[in-house]
Amino acid sequence: VRAEMPRGQRAYLARLRCADGSRPAFAREGSFGVGVYGNIVDAYEVLCKDSDPAKTRIFMDMYHRGYVEVSAVDGFEIVE
Repeated sequence: VRAEMPRGQRAYLARLRCADGSRPAFAREGSFGVGVYGNIVDAYEVLCKDSDPAKTRIFMDMYHRGYVEVSAVDGFEIVE
């Protein structure tokens, strides 16, 4: 997932909804090397209590100035 800086990562995750419509909990796990766009990527653990998937790892690239992702990762919905 592309985003603009940590603020953009958190904003994207805050817009995600679990399969049951609830807001997921999330926590940064750390950096995980170079991603497909040639930048260091961060991983977030995303938890959906009482929903499926219950636990997901989402990789995010925060070096995309002005970019706002509009698509949800598999298993989630996104609100505007």
